[in-house]
Amino acid sequence: MNCLDPELKRLMKLAKPLPEVPQVLIPMGFATRVATRWCSTSPLNLFGVWQKAIWGSAWAAAAVIVLGLALITAQRLQANSTYDVSPAYQVVSTELVP
Repeated sequence: MNCLDPELKRLMKLAKPLPEVPQVLIPMGFATRVATRWCSTSPLNLFGVWQKAIWGSAWAAAAVIVLGLALITAQRLQANSTYDVSPAYQVVSTELVP
């Protein structure tokens, strides 16, 4: 037989059962309305379209600037003298694309 600690038995007797949780009634057709709203497309928001286009072009411009700075830095580090100004395509062809 399973022997329980007497103190544990006492605690189990004193423990109260959890109170009953009232059931929340969901209105009829609630799931259908939620699914319909989730599947439907939202109306075209012109402000949102412009905002998305502007942010996209800002990120593209930032990427072009970072790549340009990387090319200029690689070109400056490779130069042998102050008067050596080799074109950027040489840096790309020799350093980035072997």
